[in-house]
Amino acid sequence: MFSTGLVFPDLARGFGKQIGKLELHQYGSLSELALGCKHHYQADKIFHSSPFFEWGTQACINQLKQAQFDTQVERKWFIGHILFELLLDRILVRHQAQVAHDFYTQLNLVSQSQLEDFISLHSFQEKDRFLKFYAHFRKAAYIRNYTDNNLFAFSLSRIILRAGLPALSLADKIVLQECVLNLENMEFRNAQGILFELKEVFK
Repeated sequence: MFSTGLVFPDLARGFGKQIGKLELHQYGSLSELALGCKHHYQADKIFHSSPFFEWGTQACINQLKQAQFDTQVERKWFIGHILFELLLDRILVRHQAQVAHDFYTQLNLVSQSQLEDFISLHSFQEKDRFLKFYAHFRKAAYIRNYTDNNLFAFSLSRIILRAGLPALSLADKIVLQECVLNLENMEFRNAQGILFELKEVFK
């Protein structure tokens, strides 16, 4: 349950507030899931305040600002933030393929009833819609396909939609793919070095 809790706050974003913010003893048999959520928030605080995060996010924002999008793309700073984190996932999947397998294995260890019990402790809007989203997320296993350029751009465009931003046109998705390739050929070309820097952040 702990590993699932590590990613649960990201999956639940937009559906509920204060996930895993209660005292651990209030969760009973679900305390490991809550503990994973708490570690997620701690890791986010460390990561988002690190020079590594600032460097990677700024590199992505700069690339987006230079790109010749077909339409006006809003909140490039936000997209740059998400793009950097997805690029890290893409590097992990490419160079440590077992990570994606383990990720979905851990998600599938938590049952539907356990999920329902956990979210019932929080202020969730549209509980049924979240459960459907979560089931689809596990089944679709998008992260396994991050090595595919088209599917990677598709995943990023879905996150942009979930954030309430306008959908990207087909032309703009192609431009986004070019941004990804440019970043990987320049700032992110040393994949092993990137993974080392990521590990150093959490030492």
